[in-house]
Amino acid sequence: MGRKSISHIRKPEILRHTYKVVEEEGFKGMTIGKIAKRMGVNSGLLIHYFKSKEGLIMEMVDFLYESSMNHYLKELESLTSPKERLVALLDILFDTSGTRPQRDAVFWSCYAMGFRDEKIREKIQAMMIRFIEFGVEEIQAWEETGLAKVADKEMAAAKILALSEGFGILKNSVDDPDTVESVAQFMKDTALSTIESTVLSG
Repeated sequence: MGRKSISHIRKPEILRHTYKVVEEEGFKGMTIGKIAKRMGVNSGLLIHYFKSKEGLIMEMVDFLYESSMNHYLKELESLTSPKERLVALLDILFDTSGTRPQRDAVFWSCYAMGFRDEKIREKIQAMMIRFIEFGVEEIQAWEETGLAKVADKEMAAAKILALSEGFGILKNSVDDPDTVESVAQFMKDTALSTIESTVLSG
């Protein structure tokens, strides 16, 4: 099979293939050569876009954020009621079905590297800030309709994010559906308590 034309290759495609390689072999096993081979292109193309393996890893953090947010926003865009959006968002954050994108092995592998690499840690911190900012926007909409009452929206969003991240760790660590389901409900109730939501009694 011939090599693909460079003009048809873009960063998102490279990152999607990178994700698959990391999913199968981890970051340690991931190489520019393996990604290029999977794509049917020359390794020089990837170097053109990312300069190095390290540069590619840095871009993966943004890719993980954009991929998850695009999925979440697509689910929420058809919902006009703030209450529906609130319920749907909690279902997304504490999903037990396995049908939604979650913090998976690729994310946690990337996250772990942040403990040893300052640049990766900064990227992850920036990603978390963006998640919190999104949460603040949602909380503001809930508050405007009387669905929630929140004195410190940024703190509330940070707490919900922490609950979501903690649930992600447990879901990927505990092989007991009943336990995961029970914890998911506990996390949802705790998140609702954090924003004093009327959904608790409504």
